[in-house]
Amino acid sequence: MADQNTSLPIRTVTAGDVDINISDAVTPSQKLVVNADGSIDTNFAAGSKIIITDGVEDLLVNADGSINTNFPAGTQIEITDGTETLLVNADGSINAVVTATALDIRPLTNADVVTVEDGGGSLTVDGTVAATQSGTWDIGTVTTLTGITNDVNIADGGNSITVDAVDLDIRDLDAATDSVQANLFDETGTAFSGTNPLPVEMVSDQAGDEVCDYNTTAAVAKDASTNHDYVVTAAKTLLAESVWASGSGKMKVEVLSNGTTIFVGFNSTANPNIDIPIKKICKTAATQTFRITITNLDNQAQDLYSTLTGLEV
Repeated sequence: MADQNTSLPIRTVTAGDVDINISDAVTPSQKLVVNADGSIDTNFAAGSKIIITDGVEDLLVNADGSINTNFPAGTQIEITDGTETLLVNADGSINAVVTATALDIRPLTNADVVTVEDGGGSLTVDGTVAATQSGTWDIGTVTTLTGITNDVNIADGGNSITVDAVDLDIRDLDAATDSVQANLFDETGTAFSGTNPLPVEMVSDQAGDEVCDYNTTAAVAKDASTNHDYVVTAAKTLLAESVWASGSGKMKVEVLSNGTTIFVGFNSTANPNIDIPIKKICKTAATQTFRITITNLDNQAQDLYSTLTGLEV
């Protein structure tokens, strides 16, 4: 074994006995300085750069601390945990996918605008509500929010709203302001028109209570009179239809409504009966008296008969 040139080991007794400097082999005065707090002074000249490289691409750290990525335009930086990736674009924007379904955000105010789109229309909320929808909306139940007193207005827009309810509670109709149009159909379902007229039947009877009041007075003396009185029912009006009077001899008949004479008639031996057709044109009000006065004009006493017909309405 050949002799070797060896160096002596350095043996220290107390920490700090030996200081070791790391320097540039070409310029030994250019040393790496380790401070007391463990930091390292690079002693680089102003504007110098530290280059971190993989042998192909360089990461440049500028003197002001910024980093030059040196990436081509449009390149993205991917930050990943092995499953999910956060992409940082060259312009500094971030492509992020949010998978949370319940996000806690600040309470909205009336200065915020929320737009809900369905692909065909939109609902915009900005303190008032304006809705635009070209298709069909299933509104369902509308619940008003606390503190909002605005009405919900549905504009016509040339479309229509279908109401499925068959029993609607609306206000009472007013004859002065409301009009109701009704389409009438016959038994075949054909609407009445000029070529299919609505048949109308005229009837003489009116709705009301029928009156058929009979009276007879026996042995009325010559030139004496008898009264057949009918007092109209309270809250009713009498529409007299006819007066019939009869006797075996001559007589005079006078018809009075509430004390006013409205008809007078006489009979004869050839025609002993008196028929006065009033036809409901003379009315006698409630509680008033409708009277038939018959006077015996024969030369001896006779029985006198009378009948009142009509309606109380």
